[in-house]
Amino acid sequence: MFLALFALLLITGCDIVGTPEPLPPTATVTQTEVPTPTIDWFPATATSTPQVTPSPTPRPTPADLRQGITDQLVDDDFTDERMWSTTQGNSGNVVFGIENLTIAVARENTTLTSLSQHTVPANYYLEVTLQTSLCQPTDQMGLLFWRQSDSDFYRLLFNCTGQYRLEVVQGGSSIVLQDWESGVSSQPGSPAMNRLGLWVNRGSFQLYINDTFQFERQIARDQNGGLGVFARTIASSAMTVRFADLQIYRVESD
Repeated sequence: MFLALFALLLITGCDIVGTPEPLPPTATVTQTEVPTPTIDWFPATATSTPQVTPSPTPRPTPADLRQGITDQLVDDDFTDERMWSTTQGNSGNVVFGIENLTIAVARENTTLTSLSQHTVPANYYLEVTLQTSLCQPTDQMGLLFWRQSDSDFYRLLFNCTGQYRLEVVQGGSSIVLQDWESGVSSQPGSPAMNRLGLWVNRGSFQLYINDTFQFERQIARDQNGGLGVFARTIASSAMTVRFADLQIYRVESD
């Protein structure tokens, strides 16, 4: 049997091959997944770091300014009709009311003025109440102080939008010292009521409206002169203003 099997293998030419060993298992390579970037379709707006903005310098308060106010020189409630000039005519009227002086202008582009018997010293503090009963935005009213003549005086103007302006008139020519500026704490329009304050010391002029500081400018020193009030229509043909409760004090320097 064995000889027959051996003879068969020789005839077929086949080699005797052993049973092959099994191949080792192929290592499975694990691929690390790279995360897919997420698209932000609505990106947030970048927030910038706010810069520190310096706080605005606070306006001076009445306690900081208006120093040196002493003796009261004038206390005028507009009941003494000898102290102010009046007029009546087609252009309008300047008349005394109940503890006030009323200026009623009845024509367009017309100025009515009332001059007083008061003298304003070089250093003073003046307060007066200005009431507007009828006016248009561009209509003007105000005070004349340190008046030397019809062509030499200082003029403080207000209009019905709540703005103010300071001028000096010399030889009939007007020089603007403070151009139109909106008043802080002022009541515009009509009817309206504003308490005005003028503080002057050694050529320093300060304006107050309703106890609120407005501005400071250098004007002439050692001046004195008369006091007046006025009203002027610009584009309208009628306006009415009243001046009341006038007080003037002396201001003494340190």
